[in-house]
Amino acid sequence: DFSDGSGMNLLNIRTKEWDPKALNSTARALEGRLGTPVASHEVAGNIGAYFVKKYGFDPDCVVVTFSGDNPCSLAGLRLEDIGDVAISMGTRDTMFGALSDPRPSATEGHILVNPIDPESYMAMLCYTNGSLMREEIRDRSAGGLWETFSQMLETTEPGNGGNIGFFFRDPEITPLIKQPGFFSFDPDGNLVRKLKPEQEVRAAVEGHFMSMRLHSANIGLEPKRILATGGGAANEGILKVISQVFGVPVYTGDATNSAAFGAAYRALHGWECKQRGQFVPFAEVIDGAEGFTKVFDGEPCSVYDEMMERYTALEKTVIEKCS
Repeated sequence: DFSDGSGMNLLNIRTKEWDPKALNSTARALEGRLGTPVASHEVAGNIGAYFVKKYGFDPDCVVVTFSGDNPCSLAGLRLEDIGDVAISMGTRDTMFGALSDPRPSATEGHILVNPIDPESYMAMLCYTNGSLMREEIRDRSAGGLWETFSQMLETTEPGNGGNIGFFFRDPEITPLIKQPGFFSFDPDGNLVRKLKPEQEVRAAVEGHFMSMRLHSANIGLEPKRILATGGGAANEGILKVISQVFGVPVYTGDATNSAAFGAAYRALHGWECKQRGQFVPFAEVIDGAEGFTKVFDGEPCSVYDEMMERYTALEKTVIEKCS
């Protein structure tokens, strides 16, 4: 489909056709092997005879065009409105959502065609350093206890007194860091050996989400509300920092297997479009209560507006050290 095709970086996201230069740079005669990309809601055809015979499918069962796991997750979380953004916190962290004015970059993030609205786009950031990085900071500075980690977040002030940290347990995708390491800076921008334990905990969490704020804005993603999922979403201290850094409401909910749910929603959506003979807005087909709970209102915290310029400059310094 258009969405998965654009995830391959071979599709022109404006024309929704394979880009000749990208194809020719990848392999010979590639276009013929890939076939023609189609909209995510289109029906590819009827189910194969093998599945009818072995599993008892109705031979009239239709197959909706396949997509990737990340586009299906956007569908599964029902991020239909521009500004609806998910932050998934697991072994690796991702941030993705719908947008209308993408700014593709060769150095950060991914821009895909939106799998539930062919007239808009999906932006995504990927981070290698997710839960394993947070666990290492917990072990280094909070005695290995999440309770202590959360208390440290609660008792330190937003902005961390001007202290900023960059913590790369592993080589990073966003920003591109080849040589991992931990880097802490005092309010004057001096590189310091180590912050106080409570400062390091807050620096690790604040720095991670300031990075998301910086790089998501660079590719055109402007969150109006954030759905937090994954293991990290169980920590209210982390959710509070997200709401403060972005200044928008933060929600949580049961988002288990969002990619599988999204594939099922897309199948129903594609079937309904076929029945009506035209594209039908996703929200008309997949309706009902979201099942998400607001945990923080997200009142803007001006300290982060002031810190972003410093953070951006320090990130460039760290990238130079680690390249």
